[in-house]
Amino acid sequence: MLENTRNKYLYNKTQIIELNKEGIVLNSDNQLYNIETQTSIAYFHPFFETIISLIEHENQEYTFSCIHLDINSESKTFDIIFNSGSREINPLLIFFDFTEHYNNFQNIAQEKNESILSFHLAELKNQQLESEKNFKNKFLANVSHDLRTPISASLWFVGMLEKSDLTASQKEITQLLKETNDHIKHLVDDILDLSKIEMGEVKIQVASFDLVEMINHIEKIISPKIRAKNLNFNVLKDTHLPRLVIGDKTRIVQIIINLLDNAVKFTKKGSITLSVSLQSSDNNNATICIKVIDTGTGIKANDKNEVFQSFKKLHNSKKIDGSGLGLSIVSNLLALMGGTIDYQTEINMGTTFTIELPLLIDTTSTNKAEPFEYIKLTHKKNILIVEDDEINQLLLMKLLLNHGGFNINIANNGFQALEMIENNVYDCIFMDKEMPEMDGIKTTSLIRSNPNVTINSTPIIIVSGHTLQSENEIYNAIGFNGYVVKPYKKEDLFETIYAVLKLKNS
Repeated sequence: MLENTRNKYLYNKTQIIELNKEGIVLNSDNQLYNIETQTSIAYFHPFFETIISLIEHENQEYTFSCIHLDINSESKTFDIIFNSGSREINPLLIFFDFTEHYNNFQNIAQEKNESILSFHLAELKNQQLESEKNFKNKFLANVSHDLRTPISASLWFVGMLEKSDLTASQKEITQLLKETNDHIKHLVDDILDLSKIEMGEVKIQVASFDLVEMINHIEKIISPKIRAKNLNFNVLKDTHLPRLVIGDKTRIVQIIINLLDNAVKFTKKGSITLSVSLQSSDNNNATICIKVIDTGTGIKANDKNEVFQSFKKLHNSKKIDGSGLGLSIVSNLLALMGGTIDYQTEINMGTTFTIELPLLIDTTSTNKAEPFEYIKLTHKKNILIVEDDEINQLLLMKLLLNHGGFNINIANNGFQALEMIENNVYDCIFMDKEMPEMDGIKTTSLIRSNPNVTINSTPIIIVSGHTLQSENEIYNAIGFNGYVVKPYKKEDLFETIYAVLKLKNS
């Protein structure tokens, strides 16, 4: 049996040739090729000239691997063993036909090389995409500071104007300014939100809130826009809605406002409806169904799969504002909260967006929000404002002076700040992040490394247009005691001051 197996698999794959000391063929089994006896092996193929030169070295065995020979117009690959023989034994040549083996090996090697190449190309592409993404996000973070700074000041001054004695014409201009600023702020926030989502910086902050009050709040925000277009606004609240729920109220409001803003943009006549109902509940869990229904232009069928893509605008009209980011942000935020969104649409008839959002029912909290309480200071606190922008200097100074509990000094840059802290004692420093000559990060690092304990322990609040979580971690590592993000509310500003200075009402 073994002999039959050997003959089947090896007999037709080998050939043995006996030579004399001059390289003349004496005998051959001719299993692979017919080789004439009494002729030089070199006549069979020039490669064997090398073999003839090795005959003089007796009792030596040589192995030649992967030898490609073109014989009789046929290309094959061999392993060749040559035994140079001795005085009593003639030299022997043994051919092993490994053509199939080497071809398979070559194919496997080529596939492996192509696989490795594809992997490295994909890796390089991912690195390039990651590099581009990081550049984009860094660019947005830096630009956001430059944008938020004038927006913050403008919103505050418009608010001051509204409280003054204005003519009807001036009130109209002031309102236009306010709406323009709000629109710019909305666009900046959208771009930054998308950037933070891509970087994984958005964290869902859950807390107890009154669901019905939230709906009422949204109604108050959006109603003026809808009335301005002479549209009907219907708000439908399910009587079975749980009153107190646990979730990220700020993000939920952002999502609904985004959808309502879109409805207002695309609806010229008819109505807009906000419907909030209880879809299901189980123990302390509830699924809330939120619908925004409009009678607007509808969405084209070929846009169906692109609606939630970034920078995808559902229209080409220059009369309709928008960055094409709103629905992408809505979709991403809902995914973070475990919710879903879908829509039905009909051209020139309207669109219905449907959200299913899981929330926890709060059975313990009363959720009574306390109004912000300003603290009266018996002794004034000395504050240093380090800010290069005069408008922001004025804004922050007025807010602090109107409080009545603070003395204010201003440094226009980091170098001035370092000089002033050497000659004055401050209870707190407001440090702008982006400044020429020396930025707020470098200035704070130098303050923290000052050998004077009174100086290096002074509380520092950074004022920045950046809102990335990764930057907050950097702020903490450098030694900032708190941070305020532009544009900030007055309550947020003083809440940070009170926390940093550990101030409480007596």
